[in-house]
Amino acid sequence: MDTEQATCQDCGRRIWAAASVAAKRGSGCRAKLRAAIKASDAKAEQLAKAAELIDDGGIVPVSRPGVYAATSSDGTTIYVVSLNDASCTCPAGQHGRYCYHLAAATILNIARTSRRRAA
Repeated sequence: MDTEQATCQDCGRRIWAAASVAAKRGSGCRAKLRAAIKASDAKAEQLAKAAELIDDGGIVPVSRPGVYAATSSDGTTIYVVSLNDASCTCPAGQHGRYCYHLAAATILNIARTSRRRAA
């Protein structure tokens, strides 16, 4: 049986299962993301867009704690999302609204924090 081997983009562990390789996340990391999405108090529309952004790899942590780089929905702009002051440089964030970029960063942060506690 020929199985593809990859690495989880969240925790860095090796993954072999076809579903995990396709999702680029191990089953444990996917479960933590699902739990973080369920725990979020964002609107359903924001959660759907946030989950899509996460699944597409369109949001990643940068070197500063609590700060993420998020790709715009059309893929042409990178926004800076800061959990430290709950802000985003997207148009909605510039008007003080809670955007799906901020929801995605919050979900990733919750999932990452739960991974550290479990380890």
